[in-house]
Amino acid sequence: MQTALDVRCFSVDCWTGDVLMASGGTSDLTEVAGAMQSWLRAPRVRDFVAQWPFLRTWELAEAHERGDAVAVRWRQLREVVARTAGTALRELVEAAYEQEELRALSPGRGMHWLTFSRRAAPPVCRDLPAAMSLRDGRYRVRRPDGRMQDLDGVAETIAVILADLPEDVARQG
Repeated sequence: MQTALDVRCFSVDCWTGDVLMASGGTSDLTEVAGAMQSWLRAPRVRDFVAQWPFLRTWELAEAHERGDAVAVRWRQLREVVARTAGTALRELVEAAYEQEELRALSPGRGMHWLTFSRRAAPPVCRDLPAAMSLRDGRYRVRRPDGRMQDLDGVAETIAVILADLPEDVARQG
């Protein structure tokens, strides 16, 4: 029987800026050194993990590398809510996606809130409105100043979100 004292494992995380691009673990220190030497040459992440099978990557890391992380985050969010969320949240996500200004922002979900950020990589912006579905077709919007407003219907909710976007965000859409 092996115990943790008998086993060694080196954890490797490869970052580009604030984005975790690849991760894994191995007991072979030579593999770690080789992978780090390769990583410092800034390879494409897919080629990098193919060269070092103890590492893995994911779609969003590759999307950051290509520069289309916001589009991938929207697609992933829409797929998840289509499979798992209630009708109200699904309607909110789809209505937000239809708006060019919101589609230009990176979407997220946290504690039942649909959130938006100027960037797909951390840190997430906290100065944009967010919304959540309530009961009976109602929604709550958390405004950038922290005030909450309950609204009837998804169209009214999206209108309030759009109206509360800062000028620099409204202009980029």
